[in-house]
Amino acid sequence: MADATPIGYNLVPPPGWDSIPLQGESMNDSILKIVDRAVHELPEGLPRDDVSKARMELFKRLRQAAQQAAKAHGLTLYLPVERIHGAYVPASFVVSEMLAGQAAAPADEVLRLVGSGRGECEQVDVDGAEGSRIDRVVPPPKDAEFDYASRRVEYVIPVPGAPALQWLTVTFSTVGDGHPDGELSDILVDVFDAVMTTFRWSYA
Repeated sequence: MADATPIGYNLVPPPGWDSIPLQGESMNDSILKIVDRAVHELPEGLPRDDVSKARMELFKRLRQAAQQAAKAHGLTLYLPVERIHGAYVPASFVVSEMLAGQAAAPADEVLRLVGSGRGECEQVDVDGAEGSRIDRVVPPPKDAEFDYASRRVEYVIPVPGAPALQWLTVTFSTVGDGHPDGELSDILVDVFDAVMTTFRWSYA
């Protein structure tokens, strides 16, 4: 498979996580399945109007997050759908396509430029492809509903066998418990790094 070009990828998300495809017509159906599961876990006896409002609000938030990721060339959004100790895990990650580079540009030079000045950068091997892992803290957007910074870990991976340089990015983000460099954030980053050890290219 060394000279073949993959048609996609596979990875194993953490237990209690689900995925939303960001390209094609299945995005809304996937969001609705997640919403229905979440509504099913609501306490019994809630007024029907409250359940309907919660359902619509969750669908709105998930759809907004999915649309934002899709605009950034996202392929799939992964997020927790089950509570742990009564609370949802404040994290997600998205697999995205980067714009194709020029065939004449060396891959190691592209990786160096991608990681330059963006945080702690190290070389990693992902299913035989040599890429970069970038770990950084990102301030909250100006229009965010909360003022927490987030911990962000990004894997930048060249697509093997592509005729021109093509790249895949897998970007994890969490606010942890409000401290992006705190223990909870470290634990969630460790979980994400473990997920990336399951990443495999898929071929026809």
